[in-house]
Amino acid sequence: MWRCSAHRLISAPSGAPARALGPEATAARIPNGARIYITIDIDAFCPSIAPGTGTPSHGGFLYYDVLEILQEVANRYDIVGIDLVEVAPDYDQSGSTTILAAQVLLNLLGFIFHARGARA
Repeated sequence: MWRCSAHRLISAPSGAPARALGPEATAARIPNGARIYITIDIDAFCPSIAPGTGTPSHGGFLYYDVLEILQEVANRYDIVGIDLVEVAPDYDQSGSTTILAAQVLLNLLGFIFHARGARA
């Protein structure tokens, strides 16, 4: 779900292992002082909340699992960029996946700017 550093690729564990680790331990896998570019792949979410993707991941992340990890990362590290990929609206007649994607990105932006304000 997230990647960091220009020189290293670090992936977050999948849903169940990340839940077992918790947001603090998951974020602590990133090296101290790293500048972070976050890529969120919508197919890492459980298809019960994100059916609009080409590769559903049963047992994937739930909304608050992801928010807690992202908030922890935003509080600890300098986030230099973000993107969200793999949303396929044609596979989701309800539109819930696009709403989820927008909510995650808006919350992440809020976490980033709040953390920057606290560090200033």
